[in-house]
Amino acid sequence: REIQKSLREENEKKVREQEKKIEDRSAQEESSGKKKRGRKPKSVETVKEKASERLKVNITDPESRIMKTAKGHLQGYNAQAAASEDRIILSAEVTQDCNDKKQLLPMLKRTKENLAAADGTLRMGTLLADAGYFSRKNLEEADSAGPELLVAVSSEWKTCGRRTGGGGASSSPLSPAPDMEEKLRSPGGKELYRKRGITIEPIFGHIKEVLGFRRFMRRGLEACGNEWKLMCTAHNLLKLWRYGIDKVHKMSGAIRMAEEREKAMLFAA
Repeated sequence: REIQKSLREENEKKVREQEKKIEDRSAQEESSGKKKRGRKPKSVETVKEKASERLKVNITDPESRIMKTAKGHLQGYNAQAAASEDRIILSAEVTQDCNDKKQLLPMLKRTKENLAAADGTLRMGTLLADAGYFSRKNLEEADSAGPELLVAVSSEWKTCGRRTGGGGASSSPLSPAPDMEEKLRSPGGKELYRKRGITIEPIFGHIKEVLGFRRFMRRGLEACGNEWKLMCTAHNLLKLWRYGIDKVHKMSGAIRMAEEREKAMLFAA
């Protein structure tokens, strides 16, 4: 009941805010005698419908949020992971944010902390991220000491470029997009960014398909965060175990080859 009451109050607040937004727009148009440019605000009915749906689905886990996926929308959390080139997960977090824009800097900070705790000499060279992480704030507030950022330019910045008559990203001097696109188009940038698809993507595929982890079994942000870290730890342990076995096999093979060569040399002597 408390959860329902809290959600209902939040939904009512959103409806009131939307009503005020519509009223303010109408007042501005009336005073100027012209229709205001830009997208019209959503109708109050649309906001009410969405609020009603949210009230229905959020009762089981009030900390979860509606997330957009390739297959539609679902109620859940946003799982984040940062990994090394050899596919070892360096940091893992779960957030309520439905997109990734606000996650780049926190994930970068946590990854640095984990590397420092493991080995103070470890440094990140380049951070590769998809277009979901692209924002002016992320590029401007990133640590100048490194790592270098290579982030795909999001469609909204490219759309902005088309509206201003440009062929690519916005050419505004205030836009961070052109510099990033230039870095991504460079031979070195292309070679580096190509590694993103063969580094982090297979990790999520492995966790989903091999480990069979497709949904959280717990409820609540903290519990789901711990569950996600547990799965990422399992991935790392399997990776390290396989790497260890392969390394032993390679070393054993090298030792056998060296022994055979030594025998041949002794026989020849």
